[in-house]
Amino acid sequence: MSETGNVIIAIVVVNVLAIGGIFYGLNSNEEELDTSTIVTAKLVITFGNLDGNSTMTFDYVTTSESTVYGLLLAAQTQGNYSVTATTHYEWGLFIESIATWGNCGGCQNEDGYWWTYFINDESGQVAANRQIVNNEDTIEWAYTNEY
Repeated sequence: MSETGNVIIAIVVVNVLAIGGIFYGLNSNEEELDTSTIVTAKLVITFGNLDGNSTMTFDYVTTSESTVYGLLLAAQTQGNYSVTATTHYEWGLFIESIATWGNCGGCQNEDGYWWTYFINDESGQVAANRQIVNNEDTIEWAYTNEY
């Protein structure tokens, strides 16, 4: 086979692999989660940089959006607070502020602090809208500068 033929075959192989990789990436993103289960859980919101009144606790929050984020949103009416979130292209949902504390425009914030969550004392490993909550779980949102 000629050198030109080898180059053409190499180009075709590279393109087929690239296109296959693209389709694999598109189809293997995140599997669909069923977040529609009604759950009741405990929610604790901790402001690590405040001296007094640094915690809001909701012993029973019921939501039909059974994620950590859904629970946080469901407690808004009980706690009279707001939540601001954005979606990061790589990490997913990112909480910018809770009760006007965070890094959004006009919020109260402190350099080096961010919102993170714990589920039953374990640090969250996925975006808050991807972490399923079960009945009787304890979810803590912490405004902290600690890992």
